[in-house]
Amino acid sequence: MKALPTQARAKQKRESLIYSAQQCFVDDGYDNTTAKTIAAYAGVATGTFYQYFENKEDMLRVVAQQRIEELYKQVPSIQETIELVSAISGEGKKQQSTQDIFLYVLELIYNFHEQAPELHQVLEQRKHIDSELAKVLNQGEVLLSERVLLFVQCFNVKQPEVIAFNLFAMAEGLVHSHVFGKPKKSKKATLVVGAAMLAAYFDNL
Repeated sequence: MKALPTQARAKQKRESLIYSAQQCFVDDGYDNTTAKTIAAYAGVATGTFYQYFENKEDMLRVVAQQRIEELYKQVPSIQETIELVSAISGEGKKQQSTQDIFLYVLELIYNFHEQAPELHQVLEQRKHIDSELAKVLNQGEVLLSERVLLFVQCFNVKQPEVIAFNLFAMAEGLVHSHVFGKPKKSKKATLVVGAAMLAAYFDNL
């Protein structure tokens, strides 16, 4: 991965190429996308592409890294997570509070996948071929799973790692099935019911 540019104009060109690459990967597919087609979409010379990126593999990793960084900005910090848990008091309130937290997490995971489902599928396919890309994508899953684990650890439960793993797997499965399966049930209804089920499972441990 090449060094980031420092000048404003160069930064703008780089961002334009990243945006163009995402569109090409979605519209034309990964195999049909080249440095030339990305540059053409961005309205620059092919040589400009190589000023900022090694090749299209490098570009796809950068696209994935940007998605992870955007996700990171939305994930509650450790302190925010602790404050959320501390706000839970009383059994009746606990059920609603945990449901709200799970709904927030589900929406976060859902929106991450929904932003560009075609691009997400390209990334999922390529990660089995590109180990460096797999490392970048795993960062996003680790980030979310760590927050779920932190939430679980705030309560007096046995095997918090196992519980957190199962909760995250259930959430991911629900989101993947809805985003890519195109069911008739609405997003809102699916996430609300899903959050209630996760909360009920967790609160009864």
